[in-house]
Amino acid sequence: MKGKTFMISLLIIAISWGGNLWFYQSKQLKEPVFLEHFYGGVGMFELYYLTNRDDPAQVVSVEFSDGTTLHAESDYYALQNENPAYGPDVRSRSSHYLLKTTRFDEQQMREMSVDHEGQATIHFNNGKTIISDIGKVTTSELRDGNGIFRSQSSSSSSNGRSIRSFTVVEDIKIESMTSPFPDVDEDVKMKLYTSSIGSTGTPDGGGPRSYSKEMDKDWSEVAGAPLESIDFPIEMKRGERIRLTMQEKPNEIRSYSYEIVMEGKMINGEQPFMQPFYVSNDPQFSTEQMDLLIERRRSR
Repeated sequence: MKGKTFMISLLIIAISWGGNLWFYQSKQLKEPVFLEHFYGGVGMFELYYLTNRDDPAQVVSVEFSDGTTLHAESDYYALQNENPAYGPDVRSRSSHYLLKTTRFDEQQMREMSVDHEGQATIHFNNGKTIISDIGKVTTSELRDGNGIFRSQSSSSSSNGRSIRSFTVVEDIKIESMTSPFPDVDEDVKMKLYTSSIGSTGTPDGGGPRSYSKEMDKDWSEVAGAPLESIDFPIEMKRGERIRLTMQEKPNEIRSYSYEIVMEGKMINGEQPFMQPFYVSNDPQFSTEQMDLLIERRRSR
């Protein structure tokens, strides 16, 4: 009887072990899964991808659709941890996957005038090559604005919300705000605040105290009016604050880094001005978001 019980116990252990092994194998990726990127030529370009937790391979170069080839920065390779899950290129980890990033030199990209959309050829340091849709990657000239907007503060939160505040140093008329990636703008809610815009939320346009309060408030309580509902032009007086608040929608699993450009004229003299507003995110995914990314890629 004892022998029979022992054999049954061994069988249960074997079945359990086999089931765990099957589940583990079923979760493994055949090849890395790349995010959709929207890069407009500002800030450092980082290529994000999901890979198996025990995979030590790293991206070494990318061949873009315009024929240019860019090599990854080499500093990551000098700092690698023996455990792939704890390397400096890891942004998020789960029991099965790692969200990793590879950096590329911004100036080199600008010199090469990268203009990419869709599939790219990605090379890894283990000799593997894959082809994947990585989105839109373009470069542009550096824009510093006209010095009319003086930065007051900026802040961001892990919930996908960020705030940037400026003070204008001249009387101005804002005529437009444009973006190179309208598709992304549909998934990043934005509110603009100035005293001349009818809006909800904090009446003074914000300061450090109101920023910290509004980071976790319901979107309807955040100061400003939705960007798409604003009737331009907007007039502002010297010393007034202007503030852009952005909120990334949940589960919009992508990487973006670009500028929204504000244009207008100075009221005294009608001289034109241009002011870029930097829009970016730093993807760090939960286990559920990693699974969702894989599901979306497989359904394409």
